[in-house]
Amino acid sequence: MSSVSQIQESKQRFMLISITTIGTLLEWAEYTFYGYLALKLSSLFFPAQDAFIATIKTYAIFAIGYVMRPLGAILFGYIGDHFGRKPALSISMILMGLATLMIGCLPAYADWGIAAPLCLLILRMLQGIAVSGEFNGAGIFLTEKIGSTNPCLAGSWVSSAAAFGMVLGGLAAFIVSLPSMPAWAWRIPFIMGGLSCFVGLWLRQGIAESSVYLEQRHTQKAITLSLLQLCKTYKNSFYYVAAIAAFTGIYVYILNIYIVAFLTQSVELPTHHATFFAIFGESTVCLFIPLLAWVADKWQPEKQYQLSLLMIAATTPLLFTLMLSGNYLNIGLAMLLYGLLNGLMCGPIVKLLVDKFPIRARYTGISFAWSLSAAVFSGTAPMVAQYLNNTQNWQMGPAYYVSFTALIVFFIIQFTKTTPVFEGYTQAILRK
Repeated sequence: MSSVSQIQESKQRFMLISITTIGTLLEWAEYTFYGYLALKLSSLFFPAQDAFIATIKTYAIFAIGYVMRPLGAILFGYIGDHFGRKPALSISMILMGLATLMIGCLPAYADWGIAAPLCLLILRMLQGIAVSGEFNGAGIFLTEKIGSTNPCLAGSWVSSAAAFGMVLGGLAAFIVSLPSMPAWAWRIPFIMGGLSCFVGLWLRQGIAESSVYLEQRHTQKAITLSLLQLCKTYKNSFYYVAAIAAFTGIYVYILNIYIVAFLTQSVELPTHHATFFAIFGESTVCLFIPLLAWVADKWQPEKQYQLSLLMIAATTPLLFTLMLSGNYLNIGLAMLLYGLLNGLMCGPIVKLLVDKFPIRARYTGISFAWSLSAAVFSGTAPMVAQYLNNTQNWQMGPAYYVSFTALIVFFIIQFTKTTPVFEGYTQAILRK
């Protein structure tokens, strides 16, 4: 292949990655912005008599958005497996854009009373449905499209985009929390994020469907088992994906989303300083994920993932100890280590998930298992951390919660034997 052809192919691949991951980037930017500004949003959408209870309620609405993810996984999984990856990604982006835009226009408690938090709850539920079709779907799409040589690296761009989205959400939160900003500035990122979803939708119109999916659709009929039958056929695959999803959510949402409230309340940093450290940590994640995904392609992806769990279990209490010192250099070191370990963990994740289901059941299987687990563990992680730290007066509680779940997931991954995808697919077809 000539150098000109290689450059052209690289440009096309870059455009494909950028356009495919834009939805993930925008969704995680909005989710992060909401999490970072939990303290401010609690004062806007709930009565101000008890700031702690208002914060818990704000995190509860954050968690309820996750409760809707299994419903979204069923919906978008069906669309993705029966009609194509591209339609599922497009519909999820439309729903996310509308809900995000409406949050930016939502009146506060002082204007609407109880209707304000109720509307916020409904819109967060719609976002929960939408996001379940985006992250996993984009990862599956890229792995199928460009993952023949380096599947870990191909799938890792979605994880890296999510991390970059968190950086953008953090930057937005940092800017609107500056003392010089007007009180209504919090609305701007929601409105811009909602409008950007429709720009991303327009850009995606030129992307071709996954050729791997199209080939399978022409040669094999879809697995039309009920969700219960699908869970039984790939029972261990569901356990495997759910375990990875549970820990990913707990680690990311405590060490990045909740950490802003932790540094503000327990270490007594100014909010914009705490937000800066969270942004710094997630910026390093953006760099480490593709780098360590490339390493995983050269090594053994599952062993790398297991190693990351053991390292996270051992070092998370150290990270919290460094942050509790209040020394800015120590806090920066803690967030750098978080970024390195996050990259080690997330680099091979998408490849590990894709390997567990056949093509025509992949979107449903991965999305449902991931979303169901995320509903229980991911969305509740900041609330659990807040409860352990404030209610139980246990500053190291969130750290030990992360370490304990890392060890549990390590043993699940170590001892869960999954059904080979072709064997499972054959069993499903024979039952028809």
